Amino acid sequence: MAVPDPRATIGDIRRFRKVMTVLFEEGLSFFMDDLELRYLVPMRSRMKCAFSRGARECQRAFLGVNVEPPLEVRMRLAFERLGPTFVKLGQILSLRPDIVPPQYAKEFAKLQDAVRPLGPGVAEKIVERELRQPIENVFASFEERPLAAASLAQVHRATLRNGTRVAVKVRRPGVESSLKPDIHIMAYVAGLLERSFPVSRRFRPVQLAREFADWTLREIDFEVEGANTDRFRAMFKDDPSIVIPAVYWEHTTAAVLVTELVEGIKVDDKDALVAAGIDPKALALTGLKAGLKQFFIEGFFHADPHPGNLVALPPSKEYDGLRLGIYDFGMVGTIPEKSRYELLGCFSSFINSDVEAYVRHILDVAEPAEGADADAFSREARAIVTSVLYKPTERKGVAFAFYNVLLAGAKHGVQFPSDLVLLGKAFFTLETMGLRLYPEIDLNATFRPYVVEALAHEFSPRRLAASAQGEVFDLLYFLKHLPDRTKALFERLERGTLGVKIDLQELHDLKTEFDRQNDVRVLALLAVTLLVGSAIVLRLDERASALGLPLGGAGFVAASALVVWLFILIRKRPKP
Repeated sequence: MAVPDPRATIGDIRRFRKVMTVLFEEGLSFFMDDLELRYLVPMRSRMKCAFSRGARECQRAFLGVNVEPPLEVRMRLAFERLGPTFVKLGQILSLRPDIVPPQYAKEFAKLQDAVRPLGPGVAEKIVERELRQPIENVFASFEERPLAAASLAQVHRATLRNGTRVAVKVRRPGVESSLKPDIHIMAYVAGLLERSFPVSRRFRPVQLAREFADWTLREIDFEVEGANTDRFRAMFKDDPSIVIPAVYWEHTTAAVLVTELVEGIKVDDKDALVAAGIDPKALALTGLKAGLKQFFIEGFFHADPHPGNLVALPPSKEYDGLRLGIYDFGMVGTIPEKSRYELLGCFSSFINSDVEAYVRHILDVAEPAEGADADAFSREARAIVTSVLYKPTERKGVAFAFYNVLLAGAKHGVQFPSDLVLLGKAFFTLETMGLRLYPEIDLNATFRPYVVEALAHEFSPRRLAASAQGEVFDLLYFLKHLPDRTKALFERLERGTLGVKIDLQELHDLKTEFDRQNDVRVLALLAVTLLVGSAIVLRLDERASALGLPLGGAGFVAASALVVWLFILIRKRPKP
């Protein structure tokens, strides 16, 4: 997103002055002089703050009472005063302790409940405007009091005319028009910070502003959230223990989202869970299973699985076991395939107590940064992992180690992709929730079979065949266009200072050799993948099987056959 100077429009200038004034009044003016922004604060606000500051100094001097709230509290209060965009910024920062200190993250987390609901009748008018018809034409009932209120939207219970109970998420009026100027201001100030305070560059404020813009602009488009919800429904369609609400697309727009109502007992209300006869241990294992499937198999995950988005549900007619309901998919994360492989290698190393391999895999997913101290980070990462593995008195698991290793990276300038940090936070949240529900849980023993399952999935014959099929099409496309590309290359050489004569037979031989070498490469890649995958599966669980066949043994047999074929191709030299 290209972000203009906020001084480019009258609206941005007015909002810029408002933002700077609020920050100044909340005692956050310490950076304004260096950024040369104090001129934006009106004189009346400066005088008011001067008198207030003097009164506080007098209290401190004569009464020994310090009424100055901590800096993190003042920042939270400023975000509340500045409205939805800054409240959302604070909420996102609460998920990024790799950027802000823990006390700030903890304080910003309070912004989750700091939003007042819309006035009576406002949500109904928005729904009518978006659906272009009277609300009674769609809903038999619509509760005026919201079920939940957030910085960008609020949710109401309702009933469709066919009797289906639904949740109606309504975007707050004016959010989109107020969001863009605030994003311009954040990006502009982030640029000033990087130029004026070089130490801030290690936290990449400009990149953070861009990511915040992307996340928030996607989050206020409820059609995007609806698509995310449907993607999660497809992900868990074969798992009746996980309930994802259905989206009613005929009543959904960019500002209104209508989904199936999923209500149950909050997963952090242990007393209510026990009273309802729900086994906390089974609930903890179900939550961990759902998270690990997202993280390591799908690479698409709920980025904010706090207890407010997770509920325990009673058995249904279709499934008589424990069910876990998950909703609110406005903030999601994506992990590319290469990073997922590195994570699997990292966690396989953890359960095998291979600290050195763990650190190598972690460094492989890090992003290079100027001035990073990789050696110091590696030493601290080893200490963290060793402490978790060999200190049985501590109730810590793989997620704790991973999350704290990511945080250690920030101290040493070793940066990680934002989605990876969000994954670490989400994973740690689920692990912490599991410990609260079932304190006796053996985290590492519980985690091990899920890693085996993820590895079996990645190296399953079906997935390998699908991957090979995709590579075959790329290879065929390359070979199909190889003659044309070769011809074009030689034509360019002929037009230059270097003269080249083309012998068609030599060109044909060259193509044949290309074919042979590409076959060798593809087969070598498949053979190595099968060998490594089989070795890992045998190391983790030699009894793992698929379609009645032992995965490890079948993998070695298939790899051996590929090696023989590879040897034949290598021996097949081109004719002289």
